[in-house]
Amino acid sequence: MPSPLSVDLRERVVAAVAAGASCHRTAARFGVSVSSASRWSERFRHEGQLASKPMGGDHTSKRIEAHAGLILRISKQEPRLFLRELRDRLAEQGIQTSTSGLSRFFARHGISWKKGPTYAAEQERADVRAAREAWFEAQPEFDPDRLVFLDETAAATNMARRYGWAPCGERCRLAAPLGHYKTTTVTAALRTSGLCATALLDGPTNGRRFRSYLTETLIPVLQPGDIVVMDNLPAHKVAGVQDAIEAAGARLLYLPSYSPDFNPIEQAFAKLKALLRSAAARTIPDLWAAIRQAFTRFTPQECRNYLAAAGYEDDLAVAT
Repeated sequence: MPSPLSVDLRERVVAAVAAGASCHRTAARFGVSVSSASRWSERFRHEGQLASKPMGGDHTSKRIEAHAGLILRISKQEPRLFLRELRDRLAEQGIQTSTSGLSRFFARHGISWKKGPTYAAEQERADVRAAREAWFEAQPEFDPDRLVFLDETAAATNMARRYGWAPCGERCRLAAPLGHYKTTTVTAALRTSGLCATALLDGPTNGRRFRSYLTETLIPVLQPGDIVVMDNLPAHKVAGVQDAIEAAGARLLYLPSYSPDFNPIEQAFAKLKALLRSAAARTIPDLWAAIRQAFTRFTPQECRNYLAAAGYEDDLAVAT
């Protein structure tokens, strides 16, 4: 951006015009544009100023800040809007701005575009919201050391790391099996002392298989007074499940619908899958071996932190 012309030159141009010379003749004499000669003379007559105004910078901030409440409300209600979509939404209400202006607006307000975990939209329903609130209102009744969170996840022989090195400007191409891969169901329970009742199953789970897991793997490690927590998967609600758990002196609780975030074992499964992507096992025996090895990577303190992060007794958490 060129530097502004000096005040001395502006004064001589204005003086020449004031003495009766035309703007065209004055501009030619001093080597400036006709519009500059006219604009400087007009400004001097009305403001008595000739110094140049600040150049560059953000001249739209004040205008856009006048609508800060509306912009922040829209971005909170619809956080997936691109800047161009938000710009168009504002234009529909007679507010003119630009994507760059919106970008600076969000930077000033400490808001950035980021990847966010999705959650079930059904959580916004009144009945689901009430059930979720009621669940945590009951937290004082729960002894964290008695909570046993159970769930299943899938593992496969095509798992691989998702990131790699590549030259700038080029895609990083990573090979992984697309077809002819095998899946395994991983079932486990999480408590403050660590992972327990781990089991591997070739293929998906169902009611019959879950009942077998319950009697052969979970029940033997339960203690009287334990509280088993699981989601509302149909296989978890087949006949005999509750009776078997209660016969072991434990209690069964089902999580509110659409609430996987209330089950801290989901965080453990995220770590498990990261370890399995690093192992990149390509056969079922190798995959099962990698899973069993990964199970040894969960410490009791880490598992207590998972519970705390999910909202169960914040004082359980300890920095690791």
